[in-house]
Amino acid sequence: MIKISNRQIVDVLRFSDDKAVLVEKKPNPDSTSYGVNYFILNFSTGEKEIVTKDAYLLKKYGTKRKEISEKLGNFVMPGAMILEDRSVLVIYPNGETGLFNAEGELVRDGLLSYNDSPVCCIAEDGNCFWSVCEGENAVIRYFAEGAKMDIRIGGKNQLTFERPHFVSADDKYVYVCCNHNSVRKIDKATFTVTDVNRRYNDITGYYKFGKFAIVTTFDGAYCDKD
Repeated sequence: MIKISNRQIVDVLRFSDDKAVLVEKKPNPDSTSYGVNYFILNFSTGEKEIVTKDAYLLKKYGTKRKEISEKLGNFVMPGAMILEDRSVLVIYPNGETGLFNAEGELVRDGLLSYNDSPVCCIAEDGNCFWSVCEGENAVIRYFAEGAKMDIRIGGKNQLTFERPHFVSADDKYVYVCCNHNSVRKIDKATFTVTDVNRRYNDITGYYKFGKFAIVTTFDGAYCDKD
């Protein structure tokens, strides 16, 4: 693996077929607050490139990025999904949700939970998305329209997923970070659960881009390759 950042990574998005945009946390000079840096990793060249905040917001929230980001305040932390009608669904790590219409107006908010435990993350899967419920050892697929539950894998007394805390997806698999030391994957076609072949320590996030993976940990971020 190649280390690509020494700072905490708070968001990763696909930018193009061979690029991903990363957001890293940086302390402000007063040492009491934090700001962020935005950069692109080019998988073809291995180089890091500067990217603007506006380009990041466009990828994450769409054309009404200004209206949505201003209403959110902290626009980096939530997962986001742009729906077919150009509305935008967001979920914060504590389960707080919001739905913005195509004009960027907040039309619904609430708390997404399963058995009274908060659900977090958005991993897109067509007109659905996957989230994790750490308190119930469960990974759940929801219909994006109305955030209604579709499929649940795992459960509080099952060992399929142990303390799942992050989920992402590519075209074929859903990737689930468990207990900060392993990554499991769900086949989208068969719902079979297997392990990613490599193990990582202190993992906070795992993002797959073709043959490349971005692995975020407590001490920064790495790029791995199949």
